[in-house]
Amino acid sequence: MLRSQEIKRFAARLQSGALGRYYEEDVARCRINFYGLKIWPDNIEYPVVFIGVRSGLEIIRLLYDYDPLKIVVVEGNEKIIKELISVLQGCERLNWSERVFFCRSMSKLEEYIVGDVIGMIRVDVEKFYWSDLLKILNTYTINYICGEFDPVDVDPMEVYRTSRDKTKRFHWRVLGMTMPLVERDKKCMYEVSVVIPSYKVLPWIDRCMSSLVDQTIESIEIIAVDDGSPDDTGKRLDEWASLYPQKVRVIHKKNGGCASARNCGLYEARGEYVAFVDADDWVDKRMFSELYRSAIMNGTDVAECGYTEYFENTGKVKNYPSTSMSVDKSEVGGLVNDPRLHLVVKPTIWRRIYRKDFLTSNSICFPEDIRRFDDLPFQFEVLSRVPKMSQIPECYYFYRQEREGQDVMVRDNRLFVHFKIFDWLHERVGVWCDTKINRYMLLCKINTHRWALSKIEKKYLFAYLRAAINDIVHYHGSIDRIELFGKILKKGGPFILAGIILISLFGPGKIPDDN
Repeated sequence: MLRSQEIKRFAARLQSGALGRYYEEDVARCRINFYGLKIWPDNIEYPVVFIGVRSGLEIIRLLYDYDPLKIVVVEGNEKIIKELISVLQGCERLNWSERVFFCRSMSKLEEYIVGDVIGMIRVDVEKFYWSDLLKILNTYTINYICGEFDPVDVDPMEVYRTSRDKTKRFHWRVLGMTMPLVERDKKCMYEVSVVIPSYKVLPWIDRCMSSLVDQTIESIEIIAVDDGSPDDTGKRLDEWASLYPQKVRVIHKKNGGCASARNCGLYEARGEYVAFVDADDWVDKRMFSELYRSAIMNGTDVAECGYTEYFENTGKVKNYPSTSMSVDKSEVGGLVNDPRLHLVVKPTIWRRIYRKDFLTSNSICFPEDIRRFDDLPFQFEVLSRVPKMSQIPECYYFYRQEREGQDVMVRDNRLFVHFKIFDWLHERVGVWCDTKINRYMLLCKINTHRWALSKIEKKYLFAYLRAAINDIVHYHGSIDRIELFGKILKKGGPFILAGIILISLFGPGKIPDDN
């Protein structure tokens, strides 16, 4: 392998003339793995193609390290070619004249390639011509392609999709972006799978399904799960599947609740990313195309958009754009600074896409023994584990309100399910979470219990209040008591204060059955 000290012997030549303007940059790029961690050919039997000479440093390194590797240099500037030849002539032991071939344009590359496999291609931004490169990608099997391009010249998603489908590995740098475009661990049948748990939603299912089959993203599968619905919901879903057999798949199962229906769809999903849409809601036709773009361009496991609340009885709408947590506050989208900040907000799992491998590798699913509000534990576990999340501000999801039968309309003892949820979360997350996540769980509990106390029937009010305070004190007693009660009083208000007094006088009491 060519050592850095040996490079200095011919560095003076590379630093002069037209090659010199790239030399220092190429040295720095080698040190930071600018073109990926594995910038070498997998098999020296296959040629390597450099589109654009730059300083020539990369070419010389491969010649020294991989004998008898053959290299084709695509370069139309005769002056640069002459300078590189002069440098090569001064390098010992290379036998370069039998291994390096100069091609004046990409259109003539086939004259220099024997066979149908290219081991590696490196593309310089100044020599990036997508139409010519596309012909090469469609002609040869490419083991690895890397390089840099300007998004003004071509849509980065087109480069990503083509490289994903036509090469074994790729690593693209995009001007103006910090994250490279890279291949995933495995290629999936679809880009996005959308799971729709369906139970007694016949009046609303057509609007939901029509919004999904009209999505602008082409690579999508729609998995509608009929959760043993007693009405004609399942029959109507079958009709949609017959109209769109390439997109829609229906799974009929015995009734097991929303969580079991979502898990069923998640297990069957064949997409790189998976999403969950409630059957009484609908989405903008651009939603999954733009979310997928956000996830790929930012290299994230989760991407979210804003949403709109639609009120069934009045027709009023209220928008909630996602613009508050990007890295750069001057931007309205991009990487979320800290996904864990979302742990304290109400569950909105339906406005996101999740990389399926991220969910399965962390064994994240919905708790099937919890019959309602299963989105809360799912969201908390996802956002407490996800390393990076991206967002776009547009309100692409339409969340229907005031529909009879919704969980958010519950007012009775079924709200006591929250205590099962938090017990489940402590078993799942509490064994590994740090102090910060524990504090976020406390805030999540306070917000959830405040909401429940504002909805629950009066006859259950004090029983719920006593149980909520007992739950908080029991699980979060390790937090400094002054800090703990400060958070409770600040976030919980007089209801929580009354609960503290109740427990001190009468004890925690018994939690009613939530069935």
